[in-house]
Amino acid sequence: MSSAHPLAALLTGHFDAIMERERTNRSSVHLYGAGDYWVAFEQSAYQLCQLMPSCETTLFRFAVYPFPVVMASVTDAQLQSFVRLHILRTDQPAYKVFSVRPYSADRYRSWHRTLERGSATS
Repeated sequence: MSSAHPLAALLTGHFDAIMERERTNRSSVHLYGAGDYWVAFEQSAYQLCQLMPSCETTLFRFAVYPFPVVMASVTDAQLQSFVRLHILRTDQPAYKVFSVRPYSADRYRSWHRTLERGSATS
């Protein structure tokens, strides 16, 4: 089954709540099930990329949101291997959360700008 439909459904139904959650997030990774993948956005995406450098990143632009949005994704198999070594704070079928150390907002902004610049040249 393609993950495009589950991702579209996630974004259509929960985009505002996800972005509000990420607005002040500095110490958690929020993951959302999207078919065979788990996705994280913005600050959670940054943390996921730090913890799992093999994750894929994608930049989205939404008419209803003024800034580009970064999404990071990992396969279900990658996540299952990772969580064997980490305690999940929330473990639901389509939503998982684990805690991480707070990080510098400057490092996050630099990472985000680098991805934006890379997207502009693609």
